[in-house]
Amino acid sequence: MNIGKKLTIILWIFLGINFYLTLPSITLMVGLPFLNYLAIILISVHLVECCVFYKKIADAESNRFLGFVKTLIFGLLYIKDLKD
Repeated sequence: MNIGKKLTIILWIFLGINFYLTLPSITLMVGLPFLNYLAIILISVHLVECCVFYKKIADAESNRFLGFVKTLIFGLLYIKDLKD
């Protein structure tokens, strides 16, 4: 796993923690709400990548679901490593 993928995993962990810190049920909101919008934008972009690169993802993985999960997590970092 290269450094880009490691940093991506760290980013998703940070965004996940931030999501739970900004929930209204927590009395002391210490998270940054605008980062939740960043997470929504990232998920939206990765969903578009799943649609655009559907054929490439489906051909590269024996398990399509795993290929789409990797695309949702890593995005182009995963897709660029796939065979044409």
